[in-house]
Amino acid sequence: MEHALTCNNLKCRRELSERALVTTCSHIFCIECAQRLGVNGQEADRRNTCLACHSQLTNPDDAVITNLSPSEGYKTSVLSGLSPNVIMECAGRALSFWAYQTTQDIYYQHVRLEKTVNDANSEIESLHHKLSSLAAEQDALRRKNDEISRAYKDKSRKVLQLQELYDKVKRKAELGQIQRAASDAVDSTLQTNQMDSGYEVNLPTQIHAEIVPPPAFSQSHRIDISGMNTSLSRNYTNMTREGNHWPRLGGSPHREHLHVTNIRRYIRSPCWWPPSIWHQPSIRTSNDDIVNSRRNPDS
Repeated sequence: MEHALTCNNLKCRRELSERALVTTCSHIFCIECAQRLGVNGQEADRRNTCLACHSQLTNPDDAVITNLSPSEGYKTSVLSGLSPNVIMECAGRALSFWAYQTTQDIYYQHVRLEKTVNDANSEIESLHHKLSSLAAEQDALRRKNDEISRAYKDKSRKVLQLQELYDKVKRKAELGQIQRAASDAVDSTLQTNQMDSGYEVNLPTQIHAEIVPPPAFSQSHRIDISGMNTSLSRNYTNMTREGNHWPRLGGSPHREHLHVTNIRRYIRSPCWWPPSIWHQPSIRTSNDDIVNSRRNPDS
């Protein structure tokens, strides 16, 4: 691929393909840059300076516009009639111009490459510094994270210990409540049983001592049952014992129950009756006789 020439204006650097302004100082410019800067003007004071090297362009042939894509007729007639020496001299100068432009373009590309490399190196160095600072920051954050992790583990362990202690206290409180509830239930049951047993006690404890001797019989052949239990109502609200009321229902139900059982067993079992009663024809004791005997014990 053939190397293409470019405008020597550093702010333009456009690739040239058709027409361009060529100077004797071996520089070439595009038509737009030449018209904007006035290099292609007809007046000598406006075209006496090169845009690249600032050389004086005083002669009319120092800056000319050339066709970069000449036709076949132009190629045939441009050097026609010239001597071989002139032709070779023109060709040599043209080749020197081309070599100079190529060298300048290579140099320009090299400078631009160096500038790009320097910029890249500067960017890489800044990125390295930034990476180092970020690495240091990462290490600091890692250490902080480790500290926070250790603190979190410590707090978690303390929370677990507090939770275990709370569970123990809670279980202890629940057990205490259960024990109190069970104790209250047992006390309530015992009080209920004592009250039920107290209602079954119909006679005081002293009756047992009064009934233990054999029953005495009067001359009318009636059994003296003044100390026995009768069919009267079991509400002994008016009966006293040595000036005191009957023992309350919350006393010893077991002892009172034994006394009542002995009294009932004595009354119901015939083996406790005296032998003389077995020879009586028939002794019947009615409720009226029992009541009368209670009212008149001497009869």
